[in-house]
Amino acid sequence: MTDAVSAAPYLTLVFTGRNDDFGGDFNGRFFRAVEFNRVQLTSAGIPHEFVFVEWRPLSDRRYLATELADAFPDWAPSELRSFVVDPAYHDALSLNPRLQFQEFIAKNVGARRARGQFVLTTNTDIYLSRGVIQFLHSQALETNVLYRAARHDLKENSDVSLMTWDVLEDERNWEVVNRITPPLYTNASGDFLLLDRATTHHLRGFNEVYRNAKIHMDGNFCIKAYASGIRLVDVGAPVYHVGRGTLHAQRGGFRSRPGDAPWGDIRWNKDVIYDNGEYWGLGAAPERRLDARTTYLDFEWAAVGPMVELKRVVAPAGRNSGF
Repeated sequence: MTDAVSAAPYLTLVFTGRNDDFGGDFNGRFFRAVEFNRVQLTSAGIPHEFVFVEWRPLSDRRYLATELADAFPDWAPSELRSFVVDPAYHDALSLNPRLQFQEFIAKNVGARRARGQFVLTTNTDIYLSRGVIQFLHSQALETNVLYRAARHDLKENSDVSLMTWDVLEDERNWEVVNRITPPLYTNASGDFLLLDRATTHHLRGFNEVYRNAKIHMDGNFCIKAYASGIRLVDVGAPVYHVGRGTLHAQRGGFRSRPGDAPWGDIRWNKDVIYDNGEYWGLGAAPERRLDARTTYLDFEWAAVGPMVELKRVVAPAGRNSGF
């Protein structure tokens, strides 16, 4: 166990995926980024843990959680924990057959089970910048504050076989800078949402009420936080991503038929505020240990909750002063 890992870490990083080679070389991109981030967090002495949620695992392939554990056998169980979610939950929690992956419900599973004082929901191929590491190293994060970071997209042909600060920080390697602006800071927000654990639990995570889309669920969370009186702050340093991502690559093909998109109809009203039930994040799902690092969430209808519960969707009434 490293010195940067403790029984109650300062930071939990939550991400999700499955062993389907999404976007090409998914596992390689995932493992390179998580190892880079782990080295930087450990070097900076930031007590941390990684929580990986495998959503809708494929029956004909090994669990990605197993592949992850095999890739880093020297990591302590307290530093890396994985949750494999029974694939039946995907069908039970989706009202849109085109959705292949419920990214934000999966992230809720991890956020609910995080042990860190602060929870960073991010993505598997995101690299934390030197500035973000320094910001976390100060351990001066405040409660009731949602921290955001802009995402810099590196060119698709960037050599990521050996990632270094020189590669990430060289502006010649950047293709797009996804800027964020107050008061909501919603642009590319799914890549960096940092909030204390107590407030994460108070807000009950990402929207689980609207189940027809996964697009804009991250921005919808920013809106809920703002409407709940949470202060949103730009950390002043970026995170990095190689390429512009699947949405940007495929979005044009669904411009004339947005309802057919695999991420759901982009036109849904993301400004509506939601109120998840008390068992958000599959809090009532039966759990069983597969090994020291991996827990399986067995399917049970009681853990799903009502398919439609309109009383949990309300129009935003404006910004509240607090909880």
